[in-house]
Amino acid sequence: MAIKILDRYLISELFLPFLAGIAGFVLIMTIDLLFTFTDLIINNGVPFLAVLRLLIYKLPSIMVLTYPVSFLFATAIVFGRLSRDNELTALRTSGINFFRICAPVLLVSLAVSGLAFFTNETLVPLSNKVSEKIIRQIIFKQPPPDIKERVFFKDNFNRFYYINRIFPSQSKMEGLMIYEVSSGKYPRVITAKSASWKDADWILYEGVIHNYDDSGALKYEAGFEKMRILVAENVMNFSQPKTPQEMNSSELGAMISFLKKSGVNTSQLLTEFHMKFSVPAATLVFALIGIPLSLPSPRGGRAWGFVLSVVIVFSFYVFASVFRSMGRGGMLAPLLAAWIPSATVAILGSFLIIKEGISK
Repeated sequence: MAIKILDRYLISELFLPFLAGIAGFVLIMTIDLLFTFTDLIINNGVPFLAVLRLLIYKLPSIMVLTYPVSFLFATAIVFGRLSRDNELTALRTSGINFFRICAPVLLVSLAVSGLAFFTNETLVPLSNKVSEKIIRQIIFKQPPPDIKERVFFKDNFNRFYYINRIFPSQSKMEGLMIYEVSSGKYPRVITAKSASWKDADWILYEGVIHNYDDSGALKYEAGFEKMRILVAENVMNFSQPKTPQEMNSSELGAMISFLKKSGVNTSQLLTEFHMKFSVPAATLVFALIGIPLSLPSPRGGRAWGFVLSVVIVFSFYVFASVFRSMGRGGMLAPLLAAWIPSATVAILGSFLIIKEGISK
């Protein structure tokens, strides 16, 4: 019974500082966005309500980023106060193991990580897509383009397209790749240096057709000077392509699987895919490092732990950005690029907790 009371007590103590941390960090980040768009409001006549809508749709992605730091803030507040008021000493003197005291905090951090992942999978892709539309249509006053250069998109008949450059006013394109999904294991791949279109008729110039057998080996290759294909719809009416930030992990994983079969380098997409899991897990990671650093040090006192926490958090985000770039550039395996910063901090935090738990 005493243990259950302790769990409820610690969880209730975490609740308000965590919410205060989210509110504070969200406010800071939205103020930064407002500064970015102030010039547009004043000098470009962008309506304030349009910017307000943009901020609202940006909130889910901002909140996911604030969860880890907010939980670290709450952990530091709670364990710092328990230590300052000698409640932690009283609990340990009464026979409650330090690991058992940490358990409810770590479980809550795991639940928050799950909430962050759920938000990242459901709300963030949708809100990112809408916010990008607001930026294009209202803020920068651009019509919503139906296709983008250098982005894969698909029609309704299992064809995937990649266009390096498009010239709508001339109805011309350059650098095309077309992947036709068939009954076989691998798609047929058509490449062309250039193309023109009129409604649903495309004419490809100076291209190559590749067919693959079920082992992935090239079965057939033929070049052509000119080839006409019938597309399901006008090129300017394709559905808006999604960026990795506008996809959930299932959608992104399906795209990666398809592109791998076609021999396309997927390092960038794979890095983004793994970060959809590693970013939400940062809440648990920060809890692991926050608990031991919130306790007073025999040499440095409480201030030293707080300063060290700030340094570790700052270093974490710097190295996460560096490793993300390395993964996207193919210098490091995407899985390692996404998880090395989190794993490093988690191992350090676990070591400090174990050290604290067995020292007294």
